[in-house]
Amino acid sequence: MQVPAAPSSSTEQADELVSHNAVLVGRSNAADNRSFSQHEAALDALGSLNVPIIAAIECGHVPPYMPIVNGAYGRIVHTPSRSELTQSLD
Repeated sequence: MQVPAAPSSSTEQADELVSHNAVLVGRSNAADNRSFSQHEAALDALGSLNVPIIAAIECGHVPPYMPIVNGAYGRIVHTPSRSELTQSLD
């Protein structure tokens, strides 16, 4: 799976996501609202892509701030007992 650079339009964004094998969603400090929890909002926005969605991962704008490199290829292992992302620039 390649982590794409940020697309410039919503159409380009949809085209980029269609070609990928999974979506990773980082944890958020944003509060849930009355209509959706953060988890429900991610499923609502991304569920139609028909790829695995792995949510609340340890990356992004909340501690521990683990980076995912734009443009890198990634290999994901996610089981009940283990989660691992290996990135490469090959």
